[in-house]
Amino acid sequence: MRKSCALRMFILALAALLLLSCTGCWDRREIDQLTVVTMLGFDRVIRNGKPQIVISILSVKNNAIGPSGGTGGSSTTIPFFGSVEAATGETIDDALRNLSLRLPRAIFLGHAVVILIGQQMARDGIQQVIDFCDRDKDIRYRTQVAISRGSALEALESQPEIETLSSMEILKIINTSKFRSSKTVPSDLLHVVYNLLTPGRDVVMPWLVMFRPPERGSTIRKGPPNAQSEESGKQGQQSGAGQGLQGGTGQQGGTGVQTQQGSALQGQVAQQDVTGADQDINQALGIPESLHPDRKTQAVDGSAVFLGDKLVGRLDENESMGVMFLNGQAIGGVIPLSFRSSEPNASFSFRRVRVSVKPVVSHDGVAFEVRIKGSGGLAEDKDAAIDVMNEDDLKAAKQLIDAEAERYCREAVAKCQSLKSDVFGFGDLLHKSDPAFWRQIKDQWRDYFPIVKVQVTANFTIEQAGVVGEAIKVK
Repeated sequence: MRKSCALRMFILALAALLLLSCTGCWDRREIDQLTVVTMLGFDRVIRNGKPQIVISILSVKNNAIGPSGGTGGSSTTIPFFGSVEAATGETIDDALRNLSLRLPRAIFLGHAVVILIGQQMARDGIQQVIDFCDRDKDIRYRTQVAISRGSALEALESQPEIETLSSMEILKIINTSKFRSSKTVPSDLLHVVYNLLTPGRDVVMPWLVMFRPPERGSTIRKGPPNAQSEESGKQGQQSGAGQGLQGGTGQQGGTGVQTQQGSALQGQVAQQDVTGADQDINQALGIPESLHPDRKTQAVDGSAVFLGDKLVGRLDENESMGVMFLNGQAIGGVIPLSFRSSEPNASFSFRRVRVSVKPVVSHDGVAFEVRIKGSGGLAEDKDAAIDVMNEDDLKAAKQLIDAEAERYCREAVAKCQSLKSDVFGFGDLLHKSDPAFWRQIKDQWRDYFPIVKVQVTANFTIEQAGVVGEAIKVK
């Protein structure tokens, strides 16, 4: 009986302790009282002779269209759309707090998935940006960091082609590239902080460019739903002008024109009152005025390379793939082959790439032996150039694949050595393998790195020649 009572008391005490842990949201920040930010942009400009920080945010808004009126009227809800706001300040936090002068809700950075840094600010140094993001309690370490060619504000104003928000589209492009192309080097906030803090490592991250799609059928050029297309824009303007002139002859038409002009004027006044001194940010950043500023989108174009915290160069797609190979980050991609031809006529789709790097210290200096292993299959074979039933052809194709992978790595090493940027972490590996020698040269590693020898040996295996076996032979 006593044991039963003691057990019962123990269970009650345990339940009370568990109830104490169910405290809910400690800061009582309701979702309808927050400006939820999905992407952050950082720029630096000179205004009135003083350097200032420009911080821009892409926030999520709920756009609800109310009932159409009358009994039984239905309502249509558009789930989300993005809104871009920007402000300047003497520091990053000052600029962020200045956003509260125009935003009625508290800014919440916990859902930011991409941090964009403008090209000019990256050249001056990203330490201030990374330090701010590292100290903020809401920004997560897995947030992707990228460099935008031009200004970050202009990049935030771009439009997505597939996703609802450009932040989600950029995030998915960067993440998907690891599995599909390996032509840009992804880097989240944790890796950037680690590389900045670790001697013998430098920062590399995706390089984003804003462009206007060349396809007329692109949703960017066609504009949002119910909007005039680019090709019919002039015709629409001309017909609208004609209707306005015709409507002006009557009382109702004249009233309509006056109403449009009045609302436009009110909008201009409201914008001046709200933005104040920040309305010329676009001019300060050199963003040209455009009739259709939203008809541009983002794409990844290689990788940005840093020396310390300063942007010093860019890697193209092949050089970025070389970095992915050497860093062991390449998960999937394609190596085009020119098999007994002057132009590419086959493709090798690789996967499961593994890399081992061995530092070698001798009287000749420092060298690194890199061995890359991977597997994949033929994804394309033009005019049956490779006879998959012929062992000699498969062997020749394998040698060509290895040679191409080694070439990508050599080009990446040569480019980074010319920039003195150790994005491969060779110095860190040398520190771990030979700490005594590293202590002797760590202060001169910037001078050592450009002359170190890097020997790359690739060994890829063709596991699949395609589900059809032999290539299609046209007869």
